[in-house]
Amino acid sequence: MLQTVDPLFPIGSYAHSYGLEEMVAMGLVTTTDELAKYLTNIVSLNLSQFELPYLRFTYESQSKEDWRAAVGLDQEIGASKLSAEIRTASATQGQQRLQLLGKLRPCPAFEMLATLRENKEMTPHHITVFAAERIQQSTPLNAILASWTYQALAAPCSAALKIMRVGQEGAQLVLTQALDTLPEIVNDSLMVERDWAGAFNPLLDIASDRHERAYARLFIS
Repeated sequence: MLQTVDPLFPIGSYAHSYGLEEMVAMGLVTTTDELAKYLTNIVSLNLSQFELPYLRFTYESQSKEDWRAAVGLDQEIGASKLSAEIRTASATQGQQRLQLLGKLRPCPAFEMLATLRENKEMTPHHITVFAAERIQQSTPLNAILASWTYQALAAPCSAALKIMRVGQEGAQLVLTQALDTLPEIVNDSLMVERDWAGAFNPLLDIASDRHERAYARLFIS
């Protein structure tokens, strides 16, 4: 798990800001305090209400080898990402992770995901592949949710170094504050039932749509 959540793991995470670049361009996130609010109000909400619940759902379905349910969940994950940029980023990272894992630690589950992809039944998205990987490594559910949360909180802090007036120390201070809320985010996500899973973030969707048409940009999304 430590190896594959490391920024050095080549799935292209470094090339994405997940909407932050355009938020900075719009003047909405320009200071460390505003970056901290961005993590709390947008990233954490999306994690607790959408990403972590769906990670749990697909973890449970794949653990039972219920691939029909896993396919349905993967389709819902894609449909819930309204911005084409964010949807493509999720698909690309999922496929890159799957391709590399198939070489590093081949197993029947990865082969199944690859087959479903070839048959155009599943994308699969990053969450789906992450769940399959964690199952194969017998990672406990809480550790799975915590590691995904860490990735999601650390990525904007890393991106901020390139597009904001924030130094390494400032980024680490913001990340430390955000990580203090990690147990709460995970616990909140465990309370979300399937019918109620989802997060409405119009500001992030608008920022992502604007980013697609930006004259100049540093990140893919």
